[in-house]
Amino acid sequence: MQMVTSEDYTEFVGPNAGKYLFNFAKFQTLRDGFTATWHWPAFLFGFWWFLYRKMYFWAFVTFLVGFLPFGNFIAQIGYGLSAYYFYYRDCTSKIGAIKSMAPVGGASVIMRDTGGVHGWVKIVGVVCFFLQPIWIFIMSLFFGSAFIFSFQQVMV
Repeated sequence: MQMVTSEDYTEFVGPNAGKYLFNFAKFQTLRDGFTATWHWPAFLFGFWWFLYRKMYFWAFVTFLVGFLPFGNFIAQIGYGLSAYYFYYRDCTSKIGAIKSMAPVGGASVIMRDTGGVHGWVKIVGVVCFFLQPIWIFIMSLFFGSAFIFSFQQVMV
């Protein structure tokens, strides 16, 4: 596996590369070891942030964890503490694979396409944010007594 440089990370990460490179340097100092860092977007919007950064496996995991009662908040703290590290590992492995397989001089184009962000995630996230209350309202019209009953049981 070839050495991954800061220029490679800048090509791959895209927007806000400087913020990420600062934290990536911490992990490289520890020889790819973990150290706790804090990432507010991953803490607040875990699923959407992982999807935005093209980390599909972690987006799927956060989606599933979101269905666990009371485990979601604990998981969100974990996302906030480890998001930079997860992204560092993801970038490093993908860049290494690209550099080992890409033709000479063609790696930077492939890195920009493979890395970066999904711009559409912001739009879909905002739409879902506003559709959620409407969905809850519609469901309460059809199943209102079930929601009230279950809420009362939780509060007792």
